Amino acid sequence: MKRWFMVALVVLLVVALVMPTMFAAGNVKLTFCFWGSPAEDKVVKAAFKGFEVAHPGITVEPMYIPGDISGSEYAAKLKALAQAGELPDLGYFRPEHFGAWATNDFFMDLTPLVKKDKLENTVLPQVWLKVKGKIRGSYTAAECEVLFYNKDVLQKAGVPLPPTDYRKGWSWDQFVQYCRKITIDNAGKHPGEPGFDSAKIVRYGVSYQLWSAMLLPAIWSNNGDFMSADGKQFLLDKPAAVEVFQKIGDLINKEHVFAYTNPSSTSGGGLPAPPVMLANGQLGFYVTGQWELLDLAQMKFPLGVGALPIFKKPAQLYVSGASVIFKATKHPKEAWELHKWMLTPDKTSDLYTSGLWMPTKASWYNNAADLKKWIDNPVHPAGFKEAVVDSMQVARINPETRIKNYPEIWGEAVTPEMELIWLGQKSAVEAMKAAKAKVMQLKLIQGVY
Repeated sequence: MKRWFMVALVVLLVVALVMPTMFAAGNVKLTFCFWGSPAEDKVVKAAFKGFEVAHPGITVEPMYIPGDISGSEYAAKLKALAQAGELPDLGYFRPEHFGAWATNDFFMDLTPLVKKDKLENTVLPQVWLKVKGKIRGSYTAAECEVLFYNKDVLQKAGVPLPPTDYRKGWSWDQFVQYCRKITIDNAGKHPGEPGFDSAKIVRYGVSYQLWSAMLLPAIWSNNGDFMSADGKQFLLDKPAAVEVFQKIGDLINKEHVFAYTNPSSTSGGGLPAPPVMLANGQLGFYVTGQWELLDLAQMKFPLGVGALPIFKKPAQLYVSGASVIFKATKHPKEAWELHKWMLTPDKTSDLYTSGLWMPTKASWYNNAADLKKWIDNPVHPAGFKEAVVDSMQVARINPETRIKNYPEIWGEAVTPEMELIWLGQKSAVEAMKAAKAKVMQLKLIQGVY
């Protein structure tokens, strides 16, 4: 009897010691903030469920903020949460504000965790985001610029399919030539032919996404840049960048091959969105972000991908939202486990097989078995590996995470002037000279983070 009592007492003491830990572990709740399309919302939440199954005792509360394409609504929401002391544990973060927030110590330093788990070289070299030598976050995914096209449109116009090897893309002049062949008015006339009516175009050669990051590959291809490496010299007024701006402007106003959908434009005003035009045969080429493959692949037309046109050398962009763990989290260990989970493509495979994202894991680019997991499907067109996946070997990151005042430089100085080029109201030389003057007037050049 006495022995039984002693055993029971020991058991009770052990339970008393263990239960608080068990109770705490069973009540860890992580709040994860993110944006995205309804499709992304669904897949991300499914990834959370998988994490919860693999990590009993941890629940994930989604904070879905749909926001707008510029990210301003999402950024405003997080700023309000920070001011109220109610930041989530972890989640997505706008890359253009990453440097400022990291400098102000809002994010956990992930450096020791990355080293402890030996993750430095398991992802693409662009993935870890550093400020002053410390890893303060990572890119959420890998994205880049892609030349999409409608095979039927090209074949009807007698235009060859573009090369898929990213190193062997058409020259800019070749690209313009083929855009002319595709473009026709309602009488079947091409630009440059007698009687061609630019106000009655029924099929255009090309449309480009014209926001900041989408212009960088062409500028880099021409040996130009946005800013100097130290962030102290504005370079968009230099000949290499100016030439690119002018050539794109000429596609709209001189060549009349660009479906520019600005309603105030004399070319393409009031047209459908470029993906719709591409699918219904009104457009030959569409240069945009890789993520648009998600929607394009569902539009049931003969979609193709090709190498980007080349000015002087092949170039590519690495762009993505950021992922961070907020320093205020009360559960840093669990937050790190979820952060790693969301970086593991096997855990969120639908995001990659659907065409929305490209993975950050290095082996998913150079290992045949891993590569097959995400591009060997009907969504990814033939040539995707050569034109897109392989081009990431030369991809440079969007400098928005490094350059101080990046949003202001583009938003307040460059973009308003750039739009005057697209509208044919200023030459690229005039516009970029004015943009630089505005940058200097506002004292926006302040180096890098």
